[in-house]
Amino acid sequence: MTDISTTETQNIRAKGSDHFYAFLIVALAPIGQMGIDIFTPSLPLITKEFASTREFVQLSVSLYLAAFSIGQLFYGPLSDSIGRRRSLILGLILFLAGSLIAITAANINIFIVGRLIQGFGITCASVLMRAIATDMFKPPQLGNVLTYMVVGWGMGPIIAPVIGAALQETIGWQYSLIFLAIYAVILLLLIVFVMKETNRNLVPFSLTKITSGVCEIYSNFRFILIFLSMGFCYGVILCFNLVGPFVVQEAMDYSPSTFGVLALAMGLVYFLGVLSNRVMPASVTAARKFSIASLVCVVAATLQFVLALLIDLNIWTLAVPFALVVFFCGVMYPNLMAMGVSAFPHIAGLASSILGFSLMLLAAAIMWVSSLMQAHSLLPFATLTLVLMAGVYLMIRAIRP
Repeated sequence: MTDISTTETQNIRAKGSDHFYAFLIVALAPIGQMGIDIFTPSLPLITKEFASTREFVQLSVSLYLAAFSIGQLFYGPLSDSIGRRRSLILGLILFLAGSLIAITAANINIFIVGRLIQGFGITCASVLMRAIATDMFKPPQLGNVLTYMVVGWGMGPIIAPVIGAALQETIGWQYSLIFLAIYAVILLLLIVFVMKETNRNLVPFSLTKITSGVCEIYSNFRFILIFLSMGFCYGVILCFNLVGPFVVQEAMDYSPSTFGVLALAMGLVYFLGVLSNRVMPASVTAARKFSIASLVCVVAATLQFVLALLIDLNIWTLAVPFALVVFFCGVMYPNLMAMGVSAFPHIAGLASSILGFSLMLLAAAIMWVSSLMQAHSLLPFATLTLVLMAGVYLMIRAIRP
């Protein structure tokens, strides 16, 4: 084992300033999320071009997320053993290989294989941006850098559908994947030629310790409820991006750019929900936030379900109730994450990886279920939303934050 020293840390910073590492962390933040959302406006067109089915094309999104979730368990321990820099290089090369396969795919099967490799590769960015921040910064700088990182992470799903819709309508949907590949190349060049290794405390890989920690985490019932609640909140938002293009473009006959703007609006609403935690007075406790937010989500989902039964399909019955769900999921999500990680302070890194793996795998399963639903009506989506939000409400009551 090698210990990091103050002198070594200063040497790293002499070769690459704090500003560079802060910039790199923020630049790494959005690309994984953008890989989910950037080509969702193009799903109907991709279905036609590959002469495939809607359900099969939607697998390219849900399986990307499944591979992304598995990568959560891989890159953390790997970077502790071989370093952050090498792990990032490996992950980005895998992502570029997957991008090349997806861009040149002659059929939907090859396209999905490319997406799987993309998802597993790009997880390195999401996992290691937090590790690099911890390596290079101490409070209060660390808090500032993490705030910018969260902003960058949140911007990914907000801007990605708009970029994807614009690229489809101008030069073709494949350029969404080319855009991501160019982004990854820029990151790779920065890491290869500018970044220095930030982890000077390399440790041997220990499967025994990891297995012991995993067993401890999954035996905690409260942790199970937390990741289920997070997975339901995250999954319902991703389902909108998966089912929404078909409902908006095919059932309602709007353009891809219309869905892109709608997805942008939902992303901003979620972002506002997250930020609302910072402006609420201290007298509003976490328990109070959970109680109000989970109840409003159920009420909004019930409203959408009733409207789907009584009113003809239109964009307002889709957007307005769901925007309420998205906002209050944004209120709950960071608080749930804080509870999940803080439950295991002695193995916080592993707990963070397990939490990310579990909730994303659950979200991928929810997306797969949504891909089986009919898209000519709002009722199936409204039903799924109501079931998930009712589940969150019941689990929040059981957690008793």
